[in-house]
Amino acid sequence: MRIGFLGNTNNYPFRLAQALRALGHEVVFFVDRPRSEPRHRPELHYTEVSYPYPDWIREINPLNLKSIVLQPWTLRSVLRTLNGCDGVVLNGLGLSLGPRLRRPIIGLLTGSDLDVYANPDLVDTLAAGPHPLDWVPGVGLLKRMLFIRLVRLQRAGISRCCLVDYTIPGILPGGDAMLDEFGIDRKRRESFMITDLERLPPRRVHNEGILRIFCATRLQWKRSASGSNVSPLDLKGTDAMLEGLRLFIGGSKGPVQIRLISFGVDAEAAKRYADELGLTPYIYWHPQLNQAEFLGEMAQADVVLENFGPDCCTGMAARDAIAMGIPVIASGKSDLFKRQLGEPLPIYEAQTPQEICTRLREIVDNPSALAKYSSRARAFASRWFSARRAAERCVTVFEEERMGSQVA
Repeated sequence: MRIGFLGNTNNYPFRLAQALRALGHEVVFFVDRPRSEPRHRPELHYTEVSYPYPDWIREINPLNLKSIVLQPWTLRSVLRTLNGCDGVVLNGLGLSLGPRLRRPIIGLLTGSDLDVYANPDLVDTLAAGPHPLDWVPGVGLLKRMLFIRLVRLQRAGISRCCLVDYTIPGILPGGDAMLDEFGIDRKRRESFMITDLERLPPRRVHNEGILRIFCATRLQWKRSASGSNVSPLDLKGTDAMLEGLRLFIGGSKGPVQIRLISFGVDAEAAKRYADELGLTPYIYWHPQLNQAEFLGEMAQADVVLENFGPDCCTGMAARDAIAMGIPVIASGKSDLFKRQLGEPLPIYEAQTPQEICTRLREIVDNPSALAKYSSRARAFASRWFSARRAAERCVTVFEEERMGSQVA
């Protein structure tokens, strides 16, 4: 089977592509983000991916408002290739090309592709983003009209999917409501939660006598007023995390090191706030890390902190930590996992500064319980985070769609 990919948010689709190749299928993978956005490019995450790319990975100009709405002819060769596949996997703005594809589509929804670019209520917010020609009369109205068109294409593309990968129902009610509006019923939904189980490094005990706390998500807690960075998933609750760390360190009896990454729209604000809270002496600041460096840092952590935003959910970083058996503190709505999967998400649930502090103390004060936690977390990941399981499901869906079209 030949399967095409377009869109690669946080390299999540690339994980699925690798699993499909491991099953023996042919993959054509389009990379549409520039080198200035390394977290969406495979070669800066996976050391085995060379650049220039091998034949199965193809680089194209970025998908954006200009290429999709104003200059669609620039995408003819991409569409021709995708229409020559047996099935197509779309992510990000790639879903806006769905109406122009004649092949079965699986959509991997990872955030803004659904709750921003498919949301007509955010057209004015998107159009308010800065542009060099904003001074020209009528440009504001033109931008609004173009974003209306983009949102319509994105919504149509999602509606065309024979299957969408999205979070567990109930965790993001706004997204659930939009999928219901598009006619995506529960039979057309999956929650793959893909993790690189086979390539994750083993957890390493550093034996330094210092509690290492690693924040594994970007730093943001302020809601943007305009532009594309307005998804509720972008609010990571960094302020609550820092306040919780201050409370914990104030009562800690042993040495603590907090390891943060200088990444996110509020990174500089986070540095200033950490200084105000007296946390600066405890913090080691990383520059941006590639995937291998990121996982290596996580493997040495005693505790991983993830999302604490009001409308967020645990993401790829938390899943990687769970699969490695490392304690994760996050706001994950684990009770909804129990309702859907029959078992809760194995994390230490917290959202407020007081809850974050309490969870940190619980982990430190109960070292004997961590072995059981680690075993349970790794087993959960093995059952639910498998890229191979997701790949097999995608192949089944594409085969069913092909058989259905032949019968018709």
